[in-house]
Amino acid sequence: MSDLYTRDFDTLSAPPRRDHLFLWTVFILLLIGFAMACWLGSFYVFGHPENVQSYKILQKLHKLDPPKRFEITAAPPGEFLTAQKLFERYNTFPPLKLQAENDELLRMYIDNYTDTKKLVPYIVGHYTIVDSHELTPSDLFPSGVAALAEATDFPQVMLEHVYTADARDLPALKAMLKTGLDVKLAKTLDLAAVIHIQRMDNGSLQFTAVPLLYGSYRVKQGAGTISLQPPPGINLVAGLPIIRGPSIDQALQVFAQYQRVNTPVSTALDQPMATPAASAPSTSTELVRIDASPAADVKLPMHPRVKPSATPSPAAAIAEASAPPVRPRPTEQPQVLAMNSPRESIPLQTPAAPIPAATPELRSPNGVPLTPFLQAAPAPVVTNNDANWRTYAPGQMPRGRVIEPADAAPLADSGLGGERLYLRGTFIVTASEENRAVLRPQAGALSSVFKPGSGAIRVIVQYPSGVQPPVERSTFSRDVDRPFLITDVRRSADGQINLYVREITNSSN
Repeated sequence: MSDLYTRDFDTLSAPPRRDHLFLWTVFILLLIGFAMACWLGSFYVFGHPENVQSYKILQKLHKLDPPKRFEITAAPPGEFLTAQKLFERYNTFPPLKLQAENDELLRMYIDNYTDTKKLVPYIVGHYTIVDSHELTPSDLFPSGVAALAEATDFPQVMLEHVYTADARDLPALKAMLKTGLDVKLAKTLDLAAVIHIQRMDNGSLQFTAVPLLYGSYRVKQGAGTISLQPPPGINLVAGLPIIRGPSIDQALQVFAQYQRVNTPVSTALDQPMATPAASAPSTSTELVRIDASPAADVKLPMHPRVKPSATPSPAAAIAEASAPPVRPRPTEQPQVLAMNSPRESIPLQTPAAPIPAATPELRSPNGVPLTPFLQAAPAPVVTNNDANWRTYAPGQMPRGRVIEPADAAPLADSGLGGERLYLRGTFIVTASEENRAVLRPQAGALSSVFKPGSGAIRVIVQYPSGVQPPVERSTFSRDVDRPFLITDVRRSADGQINLYVREITNSSN
């Protein structure tokens, strides 16, 4: 009986169940893979905001700040490069390396240059506007003007300078940024950061730059100002550069027509025809900043700051200090004035005479001219062949870099780059005349390096009116308290380097 009950219980029990361990293992592995993909994807999205899809995701998550305005005292660290330096650095980049560089430059700009150790490349020098393009929401920046400019001293470099502004300022902005306008990017006032590099079909390089200061500009000796504003956002789908393809060809045709119309015809048979690119920028068609840099208030190192009453204000120092002129093309030969000494002659610089500002005449309500009983003495400004510059007490000149004569050789190829440079050293006078002198650097045992010939250095000094230049064959020294101001550096046909300097201190030799 017990066997019968036991047998019936066994037949009624359920069959054994399967645990599906293999399927669970596959499902868990898939979840782990998905978690790893999300983790790595988040790193890529946050680490590469220059990618279009990553930028859209970060915008939806509100993880991106719009481009901000920088103060010059808190600007990201960088290096200031002339047109030639930019071309020499990036011309040898292969396509893949150039693309990686563009990605990094754009990523730094989108991140407002936070958490980056790379030096920001800033552009300095003189450029002539070829054509301008009004920005639309379909471009990278929604509002403003992009000006395409050519480097004055290195035409292989094209600059696409972006001026972002509100829509109400567009008419004034377009009226100023005309073909032929000269733009000077200076180290002390402008922070034009490169965000893209494009290799053009003719072998030139096109650099897209954005002014991180977003300051105010005006045309020199012209009416009206423009104030730039940081863009509220960018449209990465549009890509860079902004002016490309057929627009580039059209801009170059416009500039070629402008050059044909504005090229002066030479009437002398023995003089070459001047071209706009070779001539110095016109002072009436130059775009300049109108807000001064706080950094200009800093004086030369190792000298105490003087009282405000003894020196001009930072804005006046920037406006009245001598700025280095544009280096002419090598084809231009300077005029030479023969001296009594058979060994040396003084190359002449003929700067353009400044146009004095008209002073309005004060009259009474009845129309009678008003003459003051007492009149303050004018500021001490000296003249020399219609060239004006300010002189300073020793050690109180504006902030700048002091170099030796041997350091001037690279400047003959790269230019001053908008930087204020001073010259110190020990010199011997080889020629002297009224208001001018020719010097040769002396370096003791290394004096043979500075003898006349290829690679030699010659210093041409301009003195203020009333200051007697040193006599021939005399020697003297200049230190950091009384340096010469360097205005230009040129290399002659025989390889000799000519340094054009000015006397800017008001004490005797």
